[in-house]
Amino acid sequence: MVHPNLNIRYCPKTKLDDLGYKGALFNPFYLTESYKMMKDSNSDIIQCEPLWSILSGVLLKKKFDKPLILVDQNVEYLKFKQLGKSHYCYFVRKLEKTGCEYADKIIVVSEVDKSNIMKLYATPEEKIETIRNSVDTEAIRYSEEGRIFVRNMYNISDETVVLAFLGKLDYTPNFVAVRYIAERIYPAIVKMYPRSKFLIIGKNHEPLLRYKRDNMIFTGYVNNLQGYLSASDIFLAPLDSGSGTRLKILEAASCSRPIVSTEKGAEGLDFLDGKEIVMAENVDERFIESVLELIKDEELRETIGKNARKKVESQYNWGEEIRKFNEVYEELES
Repeated sequence: MVHPNLNIRYCPKTKLDDLGYKGALFNPFYLTESYKMMKDSNSDIIQCEPLWSILSGVLLKKKFDKPLILVDQNVEYLKFKQLGKSHYCYFVRKLEKTGCEYADKIIVVSEVDKSNIMKLYATPEEKIETIRNSVDTEAIRYSEEGRIFVRNMYNISDETVVLAFLGKLDYTPNFVAVRYIAERIYPAIVKMYPRSKFLIIGKNHEPLLRYKRDNMIFTGYVNNLQGYLSASDIFLAPLDSGSGTRLKILEAASCSRPIVSTEKGAEGLDFLDGKEIVMAENVDERFIESVLELIKDEELRETIGKNARKKVESQYNWGEEIRKFNEVYEELES
């Protein structure tokens, strides 16, 4: 619950949200609407999320003399650097540095991101608060009913092993991950287990159809996420770039799914390798061997899945993390 003495307003979703950084940075209506909302609401705090709205936030801070929070879901400069977008890196670093300088509080999603922000921008540690990405463990949990429904919809038998991946599929790290599944993981798995199926869950999958194989199902956007995750037996996270923490891993863990991930995919998450998750350095032989081992050992799948669920319940449940947001708001308002 937000502190009752705080007056907080949230900007409703508009077409600008679909424009990403271009909408927030280069569309003059973004600043106009932000200014109007701030003037009408007389809010106590300005919260910018993601980074691309920070220039509007800085201007509002100066105009209304209100504290500013930057929620940095990724260390964007490092993410762009990893993605090889060198032509953007200088600009993104300057923007992120500006946000870190002007914000009264910076919220990051992992200790890894906190350390990187401190190193890159000489930001004082006390200015940064780590509030982890989390899940609603009551809303997202294993559902036998959902498992049966989804499997019946795709005519998948009880004996068939299903491997799943989840993500917005036009986002470069996710696009590359699906390519790895099709080109590296799929051939090895189907060779040993020809009846296995791969569920690729997420919107904007059309450019990836050229990688589609006979046993791969592209679901598109789904409303019943827990049903689709429950329908899977193993969750794959073959990621080699990106920043922040991966909600897809937390959602799969919340549904008691055993997860095979690269070290990069699980970066910033406090999951124990071999007990709550299975990790490989890259999408390599070790990764594929881990998947094959889980397919062969149903008891191991169940154990790791249950341990993953317990980890999410104890450390990645939104109830505790929301309390941290309230503490930040109260600190800035006092």
